[in-house]
Amino acid sequence: MATLQGDIDFTGSIGNLSAYKMRGLDKTILRSKGGASKKKILKAPEFKLTRQNFTEFSGCAKMGGSIRRSMLVMAPVADYNYTPVLNALAKIIQGLDTKGMRGERAISLSSHRHLLNGFTLNRNTSLESIVKHPISCVIDRAAGKAIVQLPELTPGVNLVLNKKYPLFRFIVNLGCVGDRVFTSRGYMTEEKDTENESVYTDWHHAGEAFPGREISVQLKDTADLTDTISLILSVGIQMGIPITPSVVNPVKYAGSAKIMEVG
Repeated sequence: MATLQGDIDFTGSIGNLSAYKMRGLDKTILRSKGGASKKKILKAPEFKLTRQNFTEFSGCAKMGGSIRRSMLVMAPVADYNYTPVLNALAKIIQGLDTKGMRGERAISLSSHRHLLNGFTLNRNTSLESIVKHPISCVIDRAAGKAIVQLPELTPGVNLVLNKKYPLFRFIVNLGCVGDRVFTSRGYMTEEKDTENESVYTDWHHAGEAFPGREISVQLKDTADLTDTISLILSVGIQMGIPITPSVVNPVKYAGSAKIMEVG
């Protein structure tokens, strides 16, 4: 991957080059077209390793997508495209499978849940830089729920907000993600892993103390919570601008969110 610098900047195609923008990067990305034909990659013996890599990466992309969807309500507060980072993390987990053959290695998140703890959806502003007080979290797998204790917060002391936005609220989300295993149909998950539940607090004025509160988020269907399903608990803070006394417009890409715990 190359980037454009200097006075020349464009998007689109010129000859064998393509230029495009990516959220979270200030520069224009530049790449070349071409390469081996699709037929050659799919059939030629010399591309066997490439085919294995493609197959395994497809599983990583599916796992990354599952994690992203498990906390989709947090996407509006993210300030960069974190999906490729989730895919890369899935690749690391896949590499820890020492039993599967190359091209068929499983992505067992349930065996390496700790690797996802603390994953942040922000590069510019971390949740800890806004909420300067620990947020207590507990996951109860048996009950399919999580409890989050939001602390008492005082603006300017342990709550540091962007002064451009007069309102804020917290978001708590609990989602399910199943392990990805290789099958005759490609990488699949044996369990349903699309369920997630979220809770929003009321909007609070940025200049007033937040009293703190306990939030419980409960999954509706807990019958299929097998050991190969991981529960992902995420917490975010979102900024808002009032449109009328009763209507608030959430501000995109303002605030912060992270995965607090995976159980």
